[in-house]
Amino acid sequence: MKKEEQEKELNPYQKSLMPFDPIVLVRDAARKWLLIVVVALIAGMAAFVYTDSGYVPYYSTNSTLVLTTRDSASTVYDNLDSTSTLATVFTEVLNSSVMRKNIFRELGMEEFPVSIYASAIESTNLLTVQVTAKDPSLAFQVMQVLLEQHDMVTYAVMGDIVLEVLEPPVVPYGPYNSVDAGHAFKIITLAAAAVMFLLLIVMAYFRDTVRSKEEAEEKLDCWCLGEIHHERKKRTLKERLLRKKRSILITDPQTGFRYVTTMSKLGRRVEQNMRKGKILLVTSVMENEGKSTVSTNLALALSKKYPKVLLMDCDLHKPACRKILEHEVPRFFTQNVIRGEVELSEAVRKDRRSRLNMLFAKHCSPQEAGDLVGSNGMAELLEKAREEYDYVIIDLPPMSIAPDTEAVMEFADASLLVVRQNGVLTTDLNRAISDLQRGRAALLGCVLNNVHSTEILSGEGYGTGYGRYGGYGRYGRYGRYGRYATYAQRQPEE
Repeated sequence: MKKEEQEKELNPYQKSLMPFDPIVLVRDAARKWLLIVVVALIAGMAAFVYTDSGYVPYYSTNSTLVLTTRDSASTVYDNLDSTSTLATVFTEVLNSSVMRKNIFRELGMEEFPVSIYASAIESTNLLTVQVTAKDPSLAFQVMQVLLEQHDMVTYAVMGDIVLEVLEPPVVPYGPYNSVDAGHAFKIITLAAAAVMFLLLIVMAYFRDTVRSKEEAEEKLDCWCLGEIHHERKKRTLKERLLRKKRSILITDPQTGFRYVTTMSKLGRRVEQNMRKGKILLVTSVMENEGKSTVSTNLALALSKKYPKVLLMDCDLHKPACRKILEHEVPRFFTQNVIRGEVELSEAVRKDRRSRLNMLFAKHCSPQEAGDLVGSNGMAELLEKAREEYDYVIIDLPPMSIAPDTEAVMEFADASLLVVRQNGVLTTDLNRAISDLQRGRAALLGCVLNNVHSTEILSGEGYGTGYGRYGGYGRYGRYGRYGRYATYAQRQPEE
């Protein structure tokens, strides 16, 4: 059986699932909430101005007439029939040239800016006449003229019809076509926000970024070591109200179990791929991809097994390791060791609880940082660290910010690229990967950081242990019906 057929048989549903969780698109669009609000408000204000400025009020007055026939022998059914007949022609009668001349003569008008309409009330001998105009007084005056002089016109058309006023007209106090500009503002604002949100989701879908491990392996020119799921930095209500971010450390009991196990797995994979190497540099393409947090936790994971692990902060542009570890300000920094002012052992701080050795840096100018990283003192520092420690994890600045990574990787053994989910474009990532692969340090691969997932479509729920549906359970990957069932030894059910 071919390999493709085996994979299809082992996991027939995998290709039908999305390569990433849709929540990634929703979050990407939600991060642009300010743009959504601005566009929605602009659309709402435009609708408000258009509705308010283009609004023309019309006033309407009504009068109800009773229709009877002059012939005393006529019945109620004759009156009803006459009403329905008259309703179809009464509008034309009232709008006739004869009636208009009478209205012009009585009111001294030169044009006819009104509309007249008559309708019959169903199953009755009642007739409703409606006059509409832009001026409420004009509508009332025209109605009065119609009621006073309609006899001569209706008698000429239908001589046996008698119309008596049942409900006289009144001066309209408000327009009948009132428009609520505020309501239009609300509706258009909400509609524009929804349309803009959906548009951003569509744009995020077609944006060429890495959103899952499957996409990383497909789009990037390196191996993906794994996914580090998102861990909230504000857990308690107090932290959210005070906007206080908590450092994510695997030694913190509040850190999620999934995050801790993921970092432990990453430590083991780094250890396996480093082979005899000791110095690993960790970098990223852009800022805020979480490289310092990954470097710190990777060093903490390795320190659980090896007593001599050094976390070296060489991000002289924006050092963050000390803040993540919430350590006090040391007496000496990385710069002092590079300049030869102190020995490495004097500048290194050691955490008693985790046994992690730490060398912190402080901020300096870009020119000074470039000179220090590219100096012979940096090479001597790394050589000393290689001799004294089992593993050295170096936190370096983003490759798009400074060329420090290119200078240090000539003295390192391996490199690791931290990639934030749905962050940097694939072309920029592959360009950085190509630069890392050309250096002396072997590129171990990348790690996808800050992965958001609802775990609905991925099929990777919380039951990934040894339970019935876990990795080794009855329906797990190695279970009787699992993904690798053909490679597992099947046992008869009890």
